[in-house]
Amino acid sequence: MFDHKIYEENLKSKVFGRSFKYFKKIKSTNDEAKNNLNAVHGHLIFTNNQTDGKGRRNNKWFSLPNKSLTFSIMLNKNEIINKDILPLLTSVAIVKAIKKKININCKIKWPNDIMLNDKKIGGVLIESKSNYYIVGIGLNINHRENEFNGDISKIASSIYIHTKTKLKLEKLLANIVNEFELTIKKDKKNILEFWLDKCNHLNKSIKFHRKGKLVSGKFMGINKNGEALIKMNKKIINISSGAIYT
Repeated sequence: MFDHKIYEENLKSKVFGRSFKYFKKIKSTNDEAKNNLNAVHGHLIFTNNQTDGKGRRNNKWFSLPNKSLTFSIMLNKNEIINKDILPLLTSVAIVKAIKKKININCKIKWPNDIMLNDKKIGGVLIESKSNYYIVGIGLNINHRENEFNGDISKIASSIYIHTKTKLKLEKLLANIVNEFELTIKKDKKNILEFWLDKCNHLNKSIKFHRKGKLVSGKFMGINKNGEALIKMNKKIINISSGAIYT
């Protein structure tokens, strides 16, 4: 169950997360948000058990009941700045919150995968519906190593695996919401500089899909719009969407 008292004691935001809906079990917090398009700015939807979560590129997001943070925040498009770098901004807020709360230095894989010891512990899916951006966040918190099935164990991890300490989901959720509200108001240059400092693969060889083929390049950074700058055949190209592989 969700302890509202712990959440409220740790929530310092003025708007984000103040309007709140909890579900013991739900297919997808993002899908629920799409059915609630009269919500106030900053409305948060949280569940202890997301059964059909989605990742970017139509991937399925694996989560465990009562061990994952799975939630969505609804943002009115007219109320936010830096909307063009919202995916990067969100990952910056998550990394900052984890550092403040647990003193762990997570990294980011372009554009917004949360990495720990070169394994993925979280991701962000941002969808647009009517006058809202729906920011879906999934984080592996209290998973043990034997709870990742098959090939997932090779690429995924959790905070517990790193710290061996079980965390209160309500506390970390509140801290992420707090940091998100602060970060979304920051200067764009400040956000992009922080993102670049936390990049997991800066100046490293990566692979990505281009014109239907998997090609290689060197990740050189990001531009002012958050697009990836990749060096290929002595030229720098920009990519604005898709996945990269390290």
